[in-house]
Amino acid sequence: MTAIDTNLKKILQKIYDEIAINGGEISVSSPEYKRTEIDALIMRGFLSKIDASTLEGWAYILRPTYEGEQLLSDEKNPLREKEEDLIRRGEDIGIKEAHTLVGNHKILISGPMYDKWMGEINIFNERHLKENPLHNSIHSTYFHHQNKDSSYDDMMGHLRALEADEEFLGASDNKNGEDRIMVNNSIAYMLIEDINRCKKFFDNPNDEDYGRTIYDEITGRYDLIIPDFGNGLYQYFSEQHFYDPDISGNTLKFNLKKLMNKMETYLALKYPAVNIVGENQPKDNSSEKGGVKKLSKEVFIVHGHDDAAKQEMARTLEKAGFKAIILHEQPDGGRTIIEKIERFTNVAFAVVLYTECDLGRAKEDNPDAERYRARQNVVFEHGYLIGKLGRNNVCAFVKGNVETPGDISGVVYTTMDVNGAWKIQLANNMKDAGLNVDLNELCR
Repeated sequence: MTAIDTNLKKILQKIYDEIAINGGEISVSSPEYKRTEIDALIMRGFLSKIDASTLEGWAYILRPTYEGEQLLSDEKNPLREKEEDLIRRGEDIGIKEAHTLVGNHKILISGPMYDKWMGEINIFNERHLKENPLHNSIHSTYFHHQNKDSSYDDMMGHLRALEADEEFLGASDNKNGEDRIMVNNSIAYMLIEDINRCKKFFDNPNDEDYGRTIYDEITGRYDLIIPDFGNGLYQYFSEQHFYDPDISGNTLKFNLKKLMNKMETYLALKYPAVNIVGENQPKDNSSEKGGVKKLSKEVFIVHGHDDAAKQEMARTLEKAGFKAIILHEQPDGGRTIIEKIERFTNVAFAVVLYTECDLGRAKEDNPDAERYRARQNVVFEHGYLIGKLGRNNVCAFVKGNVETPGDISGVVYTTMDVNGAWKIQLANNMKDAGLNVDLNELCR
């Protein structure tokens, strides 16, 4: 089951609760719901819709799906449920056991329900929150709750802060010990879906009904999200927010092509760790829905002839639970070298090892000016991976006195020292790329 971020899951749960009350379906619209969030849930199969939009605004009739019911059933987190229960009961106690102090009109919360609630929070804190930054604050508030007037408000504040702690509340979401790395913003998933729908239209541009459907939907979704989304389009009227039911022919093709390019640019800049699966790209590293590249545990290693450096990097990654992808260890399958590179670099992260493999100098220099250089394939693959994965998802290491290429601007090279300090930099770079890295495991 594909993971979704906490906010979307809360929205989905709220909708399913309302559907249960209203007999199987509900109508949603602004301002209670955001269209982008509802569209994200629909596109990933967690809801089905009947479009009831008018010129006055968007509106959907929503119904449950098997996928949505399974998600809410399978991903229940007992810690989350307990924390949410404590908040709900706290809100109720804040009404039922509120007392106005004579003389100063101050509200004091006290009573048997309040004392029991505080006791349960203390037990929850000692059982589950000892490593959480809120532990000591919750303990102190509980200890003073009978003689400190602000204890109720303080404790509710602690619980709401805990509610926002996605790392804690996601602790029991892991299944079978597998890390579930997710893209936290639903817009990324929608962009990928819509970009691939545009590409499908251009495979058969004569299907104008399909093209107009895409045009109507994506313009409504991204008008307020992507800056200047309508600029440069034919027949664009900003005051109508793209409402143009008669768009057709070359105008439709031109506008959709321009919008698709803007969506691809926005996706690349805003969500660099996400790729779009195209016609010629292998799909075995893709999720089942949406074409989202799996933010997997695979890391591609670019190397030269220094087998020791290659093996040390591979073993370091494997200790931390990652799979090291080394090109010559992968099956050829009748592919050329460049085809193998294209095939096996569909990963979330890559490391490049610059080692003392070759010697080189400028032709006008003296022979004694020769310096160690990396193999030519290392320099080529380094540039290729920067272009494919993004500079932030590629980390370069230097072992020995190696000349590094001067035309890969902005690249930071980390010395692969014998003491292993480079592992800390590796962990930091992988974390910056959105990977879940345990520093203790990586550095042991």
